[in-house]
Amino acid sequence: MISSTDRKRQSEDDGTDIDTYLDWSPGSKKSCLDGPPLYDLSKVLNKIHKTFIEFKIPVDDPVYQEATTLGKMDWALRRHRKHQKMQDLRIANTVRLDQLVDMWGIEMIKVAEFLMHSEEFRELNSEEKFSIFKLVWQVSQRFEKLTMSLEIFGKKALEEKILITSNTTAIRMEQVEIDLSKITDYTSAELRNMFNPISCRLFEDVARPLLDLDPSTIEISYMLCQIIWHIAGKTLQGDILEAGEKFIAKIADDLHQYYMKEYKMSNYAGRLIKLMTVTNTLQRIHLDRLKILELAKIFDVFKVKITDPCFFNQD
Repeated sequence: MISSTDRKRQSEDDGTDIDTYLDWSPGSKKSCLDGPPLYDLSKVLNKIHKTFIEFKIPVDDPVYQEATTLGKMDWALRRHRKHQKMQDLRIANTVRLDQLVDMWGIEMIKVAEFLMHSEEFRELNSEEKFSIFKLVWQVSQRFEKLTMSLEIFGKKALEEKILITSNTTAIRMEQVEIDLSKITDYTSAELRNMFNPISCRLFEDVARPLLDLDPSTIEISYMLCQIIWHIAGKTLQGDILEAGEKFIAKIADDLHQYYMKEYKMSNYAGRLIKLMTVTNTLQRIHLDRLKILELAKIFDVFKVKITDPCFFNQD
């Protein structure tokens, strides 16, 4: 999601503002770059690979050991969120590309660790794990950060479109200046025109109903798992689809028990439908974002080399 303050660009010929006349033709852009910069993600991916191999279940934690399948995922989510505190957050007005890359690296590792708390995921081979991971890491972390933004900022997050990006940083989506000058010849205003509708839908169609529903971390964990395994199973099929169906059946039963015991709610179908409507909406927004990024790729909007581009081609 990219949003920035407007910077007007004047035509060299007649001084006309041409921001409103976007031309997707690559021939209309003259590169100001000597060559595309290279971002090496090999260290991060090695850490992810190490996580998949060396992950250990917290056997010394009695709460974890007694938890249900969904309870274990909730434990993992709470663990990742324990350092997220309101007093530590600052609103960033500008974000550089290198800062974004660092944030991505941290979030990738968090998602990998979260996935490993699923027994069905742990039982997959390394190739299958990475296939799922590269499909879901961005959409899952985006959803988690959105729910965390609502938890910390409440209605203000929706009104000002505030999104938490790290343990110490949040941004106002419509005001932040994202400096991508190293990898694109397009102006901030042009990039906003491309991507801002997606971020608006994220807040209006996902954040707004979530604010009304005020889901617990158990429910957020359930929604996260639904998003991850639905995308993975639908795309990859085979053993991954079977593993996902097995896992979802477990957490669905756990959620039923949670509603019965915690909420004393035997008729929770209406609430569950609303939660699933949100996850389905998020997945549609995710797919539309993929289409925009595919167009950006076709027209060479971003000029950058990544050591492992497959981890960004899927999102």
